[in-house]
Amino acid sequence: MTELDNLRNALSGIATEVDAVDLRDRALATSHRIRVRRAVSTAVAGLAVATVVLTTAVTVRSDPAPPAVTPAPAPTVLPDERQDGPDPGPFNSATITVPPWGATADATCTTGRGTISHGQFQRDAAHRPANVLSYVVSDVDGDGVDDYVAHLKCGEGPEAGGSQVVAFRRSGAELKSIGRLVGTQDGFAMMDHLEARGGGRVAVLVSEEYTDGGQELVPNQWRTYALQGGRFVQVDGPTSFPAHPPTAVLSVVPTALSFQPAGTEYVGRMTVTVHNTGSIDVARLAVLLILPSQVVPAGAGWGGCARRADTDVTAVVCTVTGPPARSDVVLDLTLVAAEKPMPHDDPVGLGDHYVTIGQIPPFDGQVTYEHMEAIIPISTQ
Repeated sequence: MTELDNLRNALSGIATEVDAVDLRDRALATSHRIRVRRAVSTAVAGLAVATVVLTTAVTVRSDPAPPAVTPAPAPTVLPDERQDGPDPGPFNSATITVPPWGATADATCTTGRGTISHGQFQRDAAHRPANVLSYVVSDVDGDGVDDYVAHLKCGEGPEAGGSQVVAFRRSGAELKSIGRLVGTQDGFAMMDHLEARGGGRVAVLVSEEYTDGGQELVPNQWRTYALQGGRFVQVDGPTSFPAHPPTAVLSVVPTALSFQPAGTEYVGRMTVTVHNTGSIDVARLAVLLILPSQVVPAGAGWGGCARRADTDVTAVVCTVTGPPARSDVVLDLTLVAAEKPMPHDDPVGLGDHYVTIGQIPPFDGQVTYEHMEAIIPISTQ
């Protein structure tokens, strides 16, 4: 028997020992497992798609809404500033008698009896006119009839050396002199303000020094006069000036005026602080704001303010109380502009964006200005 015959016999024996296998059941079982795996895979894929869709939807819904635009406040309509000229009252037209001006006055100062018109009496072209600068009404002689106390000045400036406060009583169309309260012949250089007090008394703000800038800039005192024994005498107030009179020391400090867009307009806010580092109070103060013409007041904070007529800039003057000694006064201001503000700088002056301050009469003591004006920086975001 050959090797090949031996191999055939061995394989035949093994074949008789192997059981028959039904491959249909195995095929069905295998097919079922494949369907289960496919179903699971499909479900997982569906969940993934749903997750992607859900995530996308959530992302869209979480986008922030555009911020709301806060509109600019409405402009604040301010009254026009009153520019009242001097009212000559009874001195508009009358016959008047002007007493002598004293030895210190110019010899050309008008005196004596003549006709006053619109508050001015001039005898002729060779004489300086007597001008009525102000007056108050008071019954100085106690007869029950009002009298008129006037501040008279010779000429227009200090060069003539003549000022006096004179009381007059009316007699028909004539104003007759009752007497002189005070004048340059009494050693005073300024007497610019009068106040009627009770009992026929009249107070005069007097100064020994003169300045063109106003009586507030030099030491000043209120002295009260009354008619006694046919002449006027001082009845109240100090009788001399101290060597070092107390003063109010004022300075103005503005913050920058920064504008931000508000819809189609621009809104800006700033503060103006006035410091008084001196030893006396200031009763009232005028704060003048000069701003570009595009800028106008808005919102609250503009009480006591008025618009000054000006064609080139926005000019607003505010009357404030104080500041007392060693204190401050602060203005919080809001402004709007319909278009981007364009400040104009001036290499010599203050341009069109600055603030300046000044005391409002009646004064009560000297004022020194450390910083009377300041530029307001303007920027736009």
